[in-house]
Amino acid sequence: MQISHPYTDLTGGQWLRGNLHAHSTRSDGERTPQAVIDDYAARGYGFLMLSDHDILSSRDECAEWSRRGMILIPGNEVSALGPHLLHVDADRYVKPSRYRQEVLNQINACGIGSESNGKRGRGFAVINHPNWHGNFDHCSIEQLREWTGYIGVEIFNGVICRLEGSPYATNKWDMLLNEGRRIWGFANDDSHAASGDVELGWNTAYVKERTLDGVIDSLVNGRFYCSTGVTISGIHVNGDRIRIETENAQRIVALKNTAQRFAVADASSIEVTVPPRSKYVRFECWGPGEKFAWTQPFFIDDSPSSRGGKGRGFIPEWRVSNLLENRSMTDARPDAVTAHNLKVKTVAAAPPGDIAEGFVDAREQIAGQPGLVYFAANVSSVTDRRATLTVGYDGPIRIWINGEQVFDGPGTNPAHPDKLALHIPLKRGSNDLVIVLDSNGGRAWGIFGRID
Repeated sequence: MQISHPYTDLTGGQWLRGNLHAHSTRSDGERTPQAVIDDYAARGYGFLMLSDHDILSSRDECAEWSRRGMILIPGNEVSALGPHLLHVDADRYVKPSRYRQEVLNQINACGIGSESNGKRGRGFAVINHPNWHGNFDHCSIEQLREWTGYIGVEIFNGVICRLEGSPYATNKWDMLLNEGRRIWGFANDDSHAASGDVELGWNTAYVKERTLDGVIDSLVNGRFYCSTGVTISGIHVNGDRIRIETENAQRIVALKNTAQRFAVADASSIEVTVPPRSKYVRFECWGPGEKFAWTQPFFIDDSPSSRGGKGRGFIPEWRVSNLLENRSMTDARPDAVTAHNLKVKTVAAAPPGDIAEGFVDAREQIAGQPGLVYFAANVSSVTDRRATLTVGYDGPIRIWINGEQVFDGPGTNPAHPDKLALHIPLKRGSNDLVIVLDSNGGRAWGIFGRID
């Protein structure tokens, strides 16, 4: 069993709490930006984002305001024309669209050019208050399943405490986690009013550097927990055991797979052994009144390979072609790369421990455009045999092994690691595996692939 989690190195840094969702008189808040900043600073916050509706708080504006010792994060709330989302650490304004996937694509496309040079682009997306409104449907589970390109959801939103719906959205979070999505949970105030909207929920991040980049690195990588009043003081993983320590919890609940409770401790700490066949586990720490804390998920690999025996392993390296633009599956063929003289780049699958382990990212090639991308890998076998190929994909695909077609089928967002498993014939020695992915109108990101 292998446990992949964001709390692997909680040394040499410090815990900072912050809020990513606050409004000012620039949109529909009651107070000026400086008054909002002053209030959060007086409460001991370490970072804050002014997320006015469809109005970017730019890096230059953040530099002009008196920060009062806090780190101010540029960004805004994309509100018009559809479900709301936060654009955090934005370096530009992204125009709203009723097709929210287009907004998410634009946010992620901001970094494509710099990522190719080994640098991270600015900005990421968080889906806001999914259970707002009387039917708990501000953002449906179907939409959350369809969209790709967001790193998390608000599992607590403070302002919804006084509106219709529920401020909590752990139900939808658990459904997504159980389906293989690796996304973080966030807690924010969504403050509008001068009183009653502040210090309701926050994110406590472990930062290596007390800088904007230090905070963003922690948030992107999930090195934080959410809270409405419980303080987590220790997170420890040893083999298949996890220990959570708090300052003021009265009960801690351990949950796995669609929020199944597998352990409860009426104490300020808990230590558990991860049960077999767990996809993920997470912890809820309950304090007095309505005070909670939520850890990020601990993702579990309980496959035979993780236990040291024979098993499945992600194919570590792929050759990925440039996009064959405006082509459909009717044009797909196993030798298309050479036939069309397409440029090929070697792309490594995301390494173990990454939140998207095994994913082969082709966003640079697809760049939001329609067309076909080819993935090729070499598979070695010591004998003639049948093997199991397990793949995940977010658009229609076709698969060949040694020039023989073995699969052809549709696909939609998002890509899950184990969407399809099929038997393939392998010959002794080297085998050529080719997968063509239709970019799904530019919405596709890439594939997962592993051989048993």
